Amino acid sequence: MVAPTSEKAVLILGGCGFVGFHIVNHFVKDQFFSSVAVVSRTAAKSTNRVDGATYHEGDLKDQESIRRVFDQIKPCLIINAACPSPVTGTLGEYNLVTVKGTQCLLKLAQESKDVQALIYISSCTLAKGAEHLELTEDYPLANTDPKSSAYARTKALAEISVLKANKPFPLDKTSPDASWAGYLLTSALRFPIVYGTHDPVGIPACLNALKKGQTNVQLGDGKNLWSFCSAHNACVATSILARRLLGLIDVPEMSHDTKVDGEAFNIHDGESHLFWGYARTVWRLAGHKPNNERLISIPAGLVLALASFLEWIFWIFSLGTKRPYQLGKQQVEYACFTHTYSIEKAKKRLGFNPVQTFEKSLNEAVTWSMENGGWGKKSK
Repeated sequence: MVAPTSEKAVLILGGCGFVGFHIVNHFVKDQFFSSVAVVSRTAAKSTNRVDGATYHEGDLKDQESIRRVFDQIKPCLIINAACPSPVTGTLGEYNLVTVKGTQCLLKLAQESKDVQALIYISSCTLAKGAEHLELTEDYPLANTDPKSSAYARTKALAEISVLKANKPFPLDKTSPDASWAGYLLTSALRFPIVYGTHDPVGIPACLNALKKGQTNVQLGDGKNLWSFCSAHNACVATSILARRLLGLIDVPEMSHDTKVDGEAFNIHDGESHLFWGYARTVWRLAGHKPNNERLISIPAGLVLALASFLEWIFWIFSLGTKRPYQLGKQQVEYACFTHTYSIEKAKKRLGFNPVQTFEKSLNEAVTWSMENGGWGKKSK
């Protein structure tokens, strides 16, 4: 149970990023919340700004910059979507931002008399191992596997910290002026590959391959499936969880277990697609018409060995500050192995029912990238 309040301000960390932008846009339109504020290192110059939200300079590595925003905004809800790029981020950046930054944010939230709930935007790929087959949320995480990517390991460590910080408000302290200092409801949403407008990584990578004439090359046998998540489904799940944590909506009748605080939830479209089928759909929507292309499949073992070698070379010559952009070990594992996840927990406890508009939503995203991302108009 939460203490009632007339003002429900939301503070979103990383709201200038891809997923963060969509969450900000969604919450600005959500009648349950009085205001939406965004903290980002790029708040002043970002093009991913939403009318109706306020923007504040801040850095998770600088605790005082976040504290100042807390004092100004007095949020009841924190959404942490801040994270270095899963493609180009380094171990040092992940440790500073993902792990230590999240711990800093939790400390400030626990000390605040206003903050009631914190949602961590996590990743399905934090699960242990290179291949994920319909995994549930209780599967072992990557922090127990030294072979897992730095991104997955640090995401796991951050999520563990978030869920351990859950401390529900006492039932006997529900007066409007009750302080939340020392109490905090926490939860995490795990997304797989998210697609939508403003995507700076996935769709541009596909379009870059199209531009270079690489549409006939695939890594692995091409049979690996992925769970994908539209930006819309990601936002809807975040909104539902936020309102559940704050006690603003009733518990779903279909749920026999209603607990959402201290829990993690897999979220996606509710259907799976071939990883390389996703890329080919992007190419088709961008206007590509294959003309008897001879498909070249590079064996997974060979490309993984090459990726491991490149990771080592980059680490040596950049002193650990850079990673290979196109053939990193993590990207190769994504391209060659199945990554599918169960969302039954989210359906039962949150009442989350994903909409399945894969091609329509992907077409909107590809069109946006073609018109706004420097890729030119669609090919005829």
